[in-house]
Amino acid sequence: MHAEYQLALATLTEQLSQQPFQIAHGLSPSLKIEIHSICVYKADPTSNTGFTCPLPELAPPNHRAYANLYGYDYRLHTSLVFPDREAHYSKYMVVAEAVARAEADWVFYVDCDAFFTSKLRLEDLFSAALAGRNDVQLMVTEDSGGINTGVFAARGRSQWMLDFIHRVAQNPYTVAWDQSQIFWELVNGDGSGVLRSGASRDFQHIPQVAYIHQSQLNAFVPPASTDWLAYEWQVGDFIRHFAGCPWQEKPCLDMMRETVTHFQRL
Repeated sequence: MHAEYQLALATLTEQLSQQPFQIAHGLSPSLKIEIHSICVYKADPTSNTGFTCPLPELAPPNHRAYANLYGYDYRLHTSLVFPDREAHYSKYMVVAEAVARAEADWVFYVDCDAFFTSKLRLEDLFSAALAGRNDVQLMVTEDSGGINTGVFAARGRSQWMLDFIHRVAQNPYTVAWDQSQIFWELVNGDGSGVLRSGASRDFQHIPQVAYIHQSQLNAFVPPASTDWLAYEWQVGDFIRHFAGCPWQEKPCLDMMRETVTHFQRL
């Protein structure tokens, strides 16, 4: 299964190599958008920056300030659906509950170690990513690791999305937590939940998914940007995600605080 995963990863990366979209700012009609984030961290006595995680004080105000710019509904989750597992595994259940409520056109999820760094409207980003397509149910970044689910958007009121999340929750491939579960479903199915079988199957992305360049959704910081051969955040990018750069390390925490200030000054 690991060999097949690596083959799928190489194939998807070769097929996509997603480039940034041309975005028309302020022209897209308003949508009902919910922004969700889980911010639950255990105290860490081995941390180099203090026993208690500062992210609950840093990220939610940044998320809320961005949401307030455009009247988006920001919902912060301070408990886990699965308290005995890492927060990653509660992520898609939080999104599933929001999709099932059928109140939002799109459900936008952002990790608690990711910060908004520009005032780009989500409607304008979505319009560029969808390019008039009505079949897209999920928007996510493609990177050298396949995908990164620290930031993504799920279509609201979508039975396809609910069925997809149900399959993801049962997927046993968790080498990179929920990320591997989602990636495997994306490249190993046909969009209906039917897995292709046989060594000769063709790994292709499914039409219900739109991939967005990291600069426009989910840009990394060092050391992940260099170690993972991924895109590195630059001023003007939409979201700065500290994947692989934990709050327990002082250079990372300093960058997080600088990022909060950066958005406040926009």
